Amino acid sequence: VSNLTSFVAEDAFHDYHQRGQMENYIKEAKAGFYLDKMTSSQFIPNYARMMLSVLAYNLVSLMRQLLPAQHQRLQVTTLRLWLFKVAGKLVTSGRQLYLKLSRHHVYQDLFYQLLARIQALQWG
Repeated sequence: VSNLTSFVAEDAFHDYHQRGQMENYIKEAKAGFYLDKMTSSQFIPNYARMMLSVLAYNLVSLMRQLLPAQHQRLQVTTLRLWLFKVAGKLVTSGRQLYLKLSRHHVYQDLFYQLLARIQALQWG
């Protein structure tokens, strides 16, 4: 319901849809990256925490763009569960470190597909 009478119905829907989408982005930033949490009473620690959360948000946004089209709209909590919370073991061999991941991970195909797309990025 709106008191804006100068809008055509389609324009009002478009404007309010954009506003609703922005509300979804804000809700995801608060829930997925804890942007609403201030753990200190001082400005600098809160600012640093917020900047790290914004960096994490941007990295996840980049990863979303690299995912296959059917997975690009997943929420950050789902991505965290599918791609980040993976059982693994850090193994040293000689002078190299290896990260061994579980062979029974349900979303390993998606994980390795995303990894290949990240490695294929050209920087610079």
